[in-house]
Amino acid sequence: MSKGTAVVTGASGGVRQSYAEGLARRGYDLLLVDRQESRIRDIARRLSDATGRKVAIATHDLSDHADLAKLEARLQADQTVTLLANLAGAATFSPFNEISTDDIDQTIAVNITALTRLSRAVAPGFAKRRSGVIVNFASILAFHVWPEFSVYNAAKAFVVAFSQSLQGELRGKDVLVQVVSPPATATAFWQKAGLPHENLPPDAVMRPADLVQGALAGLDKREEWVMPSLADVTRWDAFQKARGELVNGMMSGKLAERYFVPETA
Repeated sequence: MSKGTAVVTGASGGVRQSYAEGLARRGYDLLLVDRQESRIRDIARRLSDATGRKVAIATHDLSDHADLAKLEARLQADQTVTLLANLAGAATFSPFNEISTDDIDQTIAVNITALTRLSRAVAPGFAKRRSGVIVNFASILAFHVWPEFSVYNAAKAFVVAFSQSLQGELRGKDVLVQVVSPPATATAFWQKAGLPHENLPPDAVMRPADLVQGALAGLDKREEWVMPSLADVTRWDAFQKARGELVNGMMSGKLAERYFVPETA
């Protein structure tokens, strides 16, 4: 029995292919989204043969406004969609003064604009049907600023804040909004961004298979926050508590004493 259609963006990447296969083995039919039709068609055929599920493809450039709108319309109209996995990503490793405007636009378009608009395309239907899952891939860099990844850091911080807001809106409507925050992973993503993962401390880099296993296990558990490399989850609880205390401390509406200007005679 089908669990409906799972939409996976950026599906030609190794981690994304494996994640999509994991969804298919859990009973989802697939809609794989990628920019290159020939590449995604071969992947779709392989996944269908391996899992026996229906696997469709959609060729779209998520950084192109008009192309993104076409995918939005398709998802809004498709009542079989029950899961959206926003896995597509873009990044450039560069000092901010040297990064090109094209790279800035690409990072924002894929990581922020597409993720937000595709989430908006499915969320109303999910809420109405009181069922559905939105999976947003963030990054450890949403919580740890790395200067040479300035725009990417900020984009992933947006994913975290946006997703947390959606959780508050949709949790009561039985819609799961899940954030997966992986560490650096041994994939071609880092090479494309301009910083091969081989340049990172080996102990800080996760195997792709472990990332996929953790992400899918978190989905099975219906966790809102999946951090595959975090062994001590009480650290996340402490972070959330500290953030709440910070916000409460800032809501007094009164000027802090350290900013008082001494009166002069």
